[in-house]
Amino acid sequence: MTYKVLATVNHKSLDKKNIKQFKSGALAVAVEKASNGNDFVKHIKSTFFSSTKNQVIAKTIDKAVKDVSSGNITHAWVECPNVKINKILFIKQPDNKAELRKWVEMFTRMVSLANAHNEKELSIHLNDSIISNPFGNLVEVAARTVESSSYKFNQTKNKTVKKLPLSKVTFTSFQLSASESRNTSAAVKKGYAIGEGMNATKFLGDLPANHCTPRIIESKAKQLKKIFPKLKIKSLNEKQLAQLKMGSYLSVARGSIEPPRMIIIEYNGGPKNVAPAVLVGKGITFDTGGISLKPSGKMDEMKWDMGGAASVFGVMQTLARINAKVNVIGVMACAENMPSSKATKPGDVVTSMSGQTIEILNTDAEGRLVLCDALTYVKRYKPKYVIDIATLTGACVVALGQHASGLMSNDQKLADNILAAGENTFDRAWQLPLWDEYQSCTKTNFADLANIGGSGAGTITAACFLSRFAEDFRWAHLDIAGTAWVTSPKKGSTGRPVPLLTEMVLSSK
Repeated sequence: MTYKVLATVNHKSLDKKNIKQFKSGALAVAVEKASNGNDFVKHIKSTFFSSTKNQVIAKTIDKAVKDVSSGNITHAWVECPNVKINKILFIKQPDNKAELRKWVEMFTRMVSLANAHNEKELSIHLNDSIISNPFGNLVEVAARTVESSSYKFNQTKNKTVKKLPLSKVTFTSFQLSASESRNTSAAVKKGYAIGEGMNATKFLGDLPANHCTPRIIESKAKQLKKIFPKLKIKSLNEKQLAQLKMGSYLSVARGSIEPPRMIIIEYNGGPKNVAPAVLVGKGITFDTGGISLKPSGKMDEMKWDMGGAASVFGVMQTLARINAKVNVIGVMACAENMPSSKATKPGDVVTSMSGQTIEILNTDAEGRLVLCDALTYVKRYKPKYVIDIATLTGACVVALGQHASGLMSNDQKLADNILAAGENTFDRAWQLPLWDEYQSCTKTNFADLANIGGSGAGTITAACFLSRFAEDFRWAHLDIAGTAWVTSPKKGSTGRPVPLLTEMVLSSK
């Protein structure tokens, strides 16, 4: 199964010679403030609209550029009958120093406007401001955005639901050198792959819980291997988890008829002697809270409690798609947390794979119980570093809202690299402290540690618990409870933090 929405996203390098053969259903051109157009627009006019009969269109183009650049309007369409370009969309461009968010919004609007005009094909011109932008990767972000913003979940709707019309996007450049053209094409390819990875993450997250159990995620991982044979898939069932003495992990799954699965995806694209980066995703496919039952309001949103595992899936697909020269292991720790006569009870004590005993004071603090055993398990890979990703605490939503993921780490260099990756991709994280003073929160009279702390600093105390199982390697924890999905303006998964994680594993040491 492919998670692509757009059939093709590619790059076409234009120059003064081949521009005459350029064809496009619709062409989107970003217009800078107080601009009279750029060389590309001038050549479009001279190539297609220089004849007397097309002078009206040429003047309409001039007016559209003037109105958009002055800020009188945010965009303008110009119909172009009887030429190879059917219509041109001029859209206001952010200031060159504007934050990346503004550029993402612009590319998203281009896609939205093209779909609103029932366009099947769209060309987006990459002007000098985009290609040489201070962010350095704006072309990649553009390609990622057009693919990810085209996503629409229809899986459980009536099959008569119409697909969005746009299916092909071509990024054009003008008068680039051969090396610049190659770099631009590579950036488009990478961005398109990241967008597809985000859509895979969105799709898994948006599936209802009865359509996305641990065993279904296992089957989708096996389907992924059929598309990308280079991936290695290993899945541990309930019996195998028990043999590994993962008592903490299994305590979460006890109440559900759905058996747990820990799915490992290996991607080995780098040298054999280079240690792998390891990503560990929380995959609670539905979280009722167990015996510590959640309130019924918004409980439907707990289908997204597997957002960490879904993001691992999306990253591994992205790496395989671009044939990345890295070694990465993705672990999806999947289970369902349900109440029943067999379910774990508050006050129960279990033994983790590490040998540490845990008093489970709240069965709704279950994510850390599957993650701690997964963290112990991945030590066998002798990792370069480990990042766990989890929709772990409501406290993180209170602290950071839906804009930044929470970050805690036992290694500041690792944390700095993650923060930089987030800034470079507009998939940002914010670091919270992991000081020794917080570690006392895990103390209990009846086990080595408790699975919850006091009433304050809930995001940090959850990370403190996990840090007890990550002492033998460089480790970071991403709490994505506020960023994995949104409830407005359009409810659904965001595909985060696939861009951050992909950038991290491709660029960091």
